[in-house]
Amino acid sequence: METKLSPLRIAISGHSGCGNTTATKNVGETLGLAVVNYTFRDLACDLRVPFEEIQRQASETRVFDFLTDLNLIRASLRPRVVVGSRLAAWLVDADLRVWLQAPLETRASRIYQREKEKAPSYEAVLYRTLQRDEQNRRRYLELYGLDINDHSDFDIIINTEKLTAEQVSSLIVAAARWASQNRLDRKNLHVDRIRKIIAEELRVDLSILSDGASTLILPEVYRRASALVHAACP
Repeated sequence: METKLSPLRIAISGHSGCGNTTATKNVGETLGLAVVNYTFRDLACDLRVPFEEIQRQASETRVFDFLTDLNLIRASLRPRVVVGSRLAAWLVDADLRVWLQAPLETRASRIYQREKEKAPSYEAVLYRTLQRDEQNRRRYLELYGLDINDHSDFDIIINTEKLTAEQVSSLIVAAARWASQNRLDRKNLHVDRIRKIIAEELRVDLSILSDGASTLILPEVYRRASALVHAACP
């Protein structure tokens, strides 16, 4: 691990199969940053409920989306952190915003290789990946009015199709070094608006999105979320 840099927040986003998780981990290790990649599985663990139950109810209520994003935002409040998720660049007021992309066929092939033992075929994975992309696009548009196919706010866009994981990480690290020394006077215009939406939907005080950096669900949030889930899914 190299000498510590100044406070730095990096947001890495991309569709499934672009190498988002690997890049986030590698960049965090290289730069000595806390790594955040909060998912439904993490939420299930924090709520102490089966992951399958969250999966089942997620199609009927958006509470789990809001809870997941709330926890990701809270975890990103650390001064030195790299956050990896599809919405990271829109949720985090980052010094560097990175979008990873690759052709659909390349992403499907990577996912198939990763899930080969349980995936029926490459064609099935390709179709599922295409469906998932469209479902995510519609979901984020509905939740936050965000078009995840609009990458105009990103600082760097990397096509990972012909790059190794190490090459992708090296590009991000180089950009992060530059960003840490050339801070841009700009604000992520989505952050405050999205945090307000989350607080209103979960019926919690907006201040909890700026208190500390814990990834754990706060007790009052859990109680309200449980009530909302039961109301939506009797």
